[in-house]
Amino acid sequence: MSTIRIPTIIVGAWMAVTLMLSGCAGPWTSVPDALDTSFWSIRPPAGWMDLRTAESDMLSKDGPYLEYILVQSRPLKEGFRFTKQKISPEMLPLEVAELITDSMRCDPFIRRFRLLSSEPAMLGGRSGFKLTYSYQDQNGVAIKAIYYGVVLRNTFFNLRYTAARRYYFDSQLSAFNKVVDSLRFAPAPTPAS
Repeated sequence: MSTIRIPTIIVGAWMAVTLMLSGCAGPWTSVPDALDTSFWSIRPPAGWMDLRTAESDMLSKDGPYLEYILVQSRPLKEGFRFTKQKISPEMLPLEVAELITDSMRCDPFIRRFRLLSSEPAMLGGRSGFKLTYSYQDQNGVAIKAIYYGVVLRNTFFNLRYTAARRYYFDSQLSAFNKVVDSLRFAPAPTPAS
């Protein structure tokens, strides 16, 4: 009788996921039918979990060390942690994409960063960009990600999908694409006349 050997990294990841989902890392809850704020809404994948903070929503099916979708917004006045660069409202989408790419290249937790594509993209009916890239995390796990970004008013909004390249990335890509398609932004406020 042969035995199945499970790689140590997978066992470690499952242990970490178990701890996170049991409440040690935060209040994970089952996703509702829709997630929204005052200026965006999405339909999350059924059966996933949600970790909501003031700045973002993190969604995961099998645990954030295997795959996650991050919905995040940040004020334009806030500089990026490793480059201190800031996005200005006048920047073109591909200029913002270059700034984001620079920030990732400077991040010490992202090793062997490789930009696979950078292209214009529509996000919730707004002009933005789409980056596809790969890297290794600090444990040497090969990761692949898709990152959409758009500048809205005084805010930079991004929606990204990050997963272990082996198996997990492809297994949940269609769920992420449905989230992207479901994204809606609230109309911009009309200036008083």
